[in-house]
Amino acid sequence: MSKRLMQWFYKFSWKKIAGISLFILTLAILPMAREAVLNPTRTRSEASLIHPTPQPITQEFETPKGLPKIFLVDHFFGKVGDAVLIHGENLGGLHQNSSVSLAGKKIEVNDLVSWTGSYIEFKVPQGANSGQMEINILGNKTTWPGMFFVTDENTQTELRLEKITVNEAKLTARYLQNGQELLLWLLVIGGEDKLTIAPEKGVGLTEQRNFKYPIGQIYEVKLKLDGNIRTLSNQELTGLLTVAKTGEFLVGIARGELSTARATLIPLQLHPLYVSF
Repeated sequence: MSKRLMQWFYKFSWKKIAGISLFILTLAILPMAREAVLNPTRTRSEASLIHPTPQPITQEFETPKGLPKIFLVDHFFGKVGDAVLIHGENLGGLHQNSSVSLAGKKIEVNDLVSWTGSYIEFKVPQGANSGQMEINILGNKTTWPGMFFVTDENTQTELRLEKITVNEAKLTARYLQNGQELLLWLLVIGGEDKLTIAPEKGVGLTEQRNFKYPIGQIYEVKLKLDGNIRTLSNQELTGLLTVAKTGEFLVGIARGELSTARATLIPLQLHPLYVSF
């Protein structure tokens, strides 16, 4: 650095120097922020409704105190390479006699991220198919009752939980048709107060039941779309129901399955990824 340049540099106050540095840093961050917005792939467990502290795969094993259980697969959809968390109990740990399977295909060690006694994290492998999640812990098997959907850029059916007020949100969707049925899990985290669920016109609330897991309270809702719901284009959203809460807790979608009269399952996804209010 020349003597003249050094003299010019020393004339700046520390505030000016800090301002210039911040400006340069902002220019450097903008391309990365844009890339993050355009590519919503989940590659870490922080992308889930419940955030455990990620743990590396180790040979430590927690001896199960009972049969394995799966409470939640978070989220219930994902692209190849996306992070998925299985929440449960008595999961032990990585062991030669234990495994995780998606649609009947074992998740290989290279796609496992974490494995503890209470959760398993993995990445959706190449060639994965939609189906049920099953775990085998030392010969004891259990299956999550929901379906995990492998999605891609062609997946069109979508749910949204959009905040209206501090304690109220509306569930909307696109690419729905008359006669379809939607099974929905609303997960309540950090509160015991009840939710009020009010379906929109043209949506029938055919069944509702509540049950509790250690991770939170589940509201299972079954909806039937009647003649007032028409086929939706990519640019349109329609309201399905309004959810209202009375306490300080989080509400998010933990499971969603859309089926037709022929009992065929249609892959669907959530947007935005974080769906809580």
